[in-house]
Amino acid sequence: MVVCKRRAITFLEIVIAVSILVVAMIPIFGLMSKETVETDKNASEAFAINKASEILNAVLDNIPFAALRQGNPAFLRIDDINSKTFESGKFSDAWAKGLMKMLFGHNNKESAGYPCRGIVTDSRGIHYLIHLRVEDVASDIKLPTPEKLRIGPDFPAGKPSDFKETKEFTFTYLKNPALLSDGSWIVDYAENEDEAGKPLTELDLAPGSRGIAEPNYNIYLDQGMNGADPVAPRYINPTAARYTQKMITEKVPYTADDKFAWCTMKKVVVQIQWNLEQKYFKNPEQTEGRVQKIHLMTIKGDID
Repeated sequence: MVVCKRRAITFLEIVIAVSILVVAMIPIFGLMSKETVETDKNASEAFAINKASEILNAVLDNIPFAALRQGNPAFLRIDDINSKTFESGKFSDAWAKGLMKMLFGHNNKESAGYPCRGIVTDSRGIHYLIHLRVEDVASDIKLPTPEKLRIGPDFPAGKPSDFKETKEFTFTYLKNPALLSDGSWIVDYAENEDEAGKPLTELDLAPGSRGIAEPNYNIYLDQGMNGADPVAPRYINPTAARYTQKMITEKVPYTADDKFAWCTMKKVVVQIQWNLEQKYFKNPEQTEGRVQKIHLMTIKGDID
């Protein structure tokens, strides 16, 4: 008679095996948890950046310059603007309400207008606090005439002359060298060198020529222009002109203030804040937990 001896697995062996399995799985679970955290962070950042970009694009392309009011937060207001500023019926109160609901999740109106601050929620239930800040780049002074400055004969070998430093927002440009557009500078091109009275481009290149044309390496030199008026614009010593905002813009239609009535640029900053701590998903202003913030900035010009 053959007797089969079978040895059963003891409880202690089961405990040891499970312990070994648990220890082996800890790094894997940690890696999975880390990947989940990074995925949440990346997804929330993408949502916030897209929302911030949407707001800045709307500010630049869809909101009239005069309707966007400076503040922290900024305000959207149209009821005190001169009716001639906008097309009739295009920018109504209904338009403002719809835009605010889309961008900031509310259409609550205050005495100063619609505040550009609100909360939006993504598909996972994370709340994002949106805050738009706007600063007017205003003009303090108005010069009687534009400033003019000749760059100087040392340029480009030396440092060119410049206007005096000022805190005023100004616009500067170099005047077009009018001498070069003079009809007397137009010359005929002749393929045959023997054609009398018709210069070849190659023959007219300085130096050693009649000085009508200039080679590309001599573009800043004054050769061939000695007969011009001393104050005539030219390559080596062009004239720069500088204007203040008040010289190039009309007053904004919502204020009579002597400073802020002259404003051609607005600094726009959007901040979006949220919290990746699950218990603070619906409380983006909470300072504890995993607070996240992004900022985007742009400049809006008065081109209306």
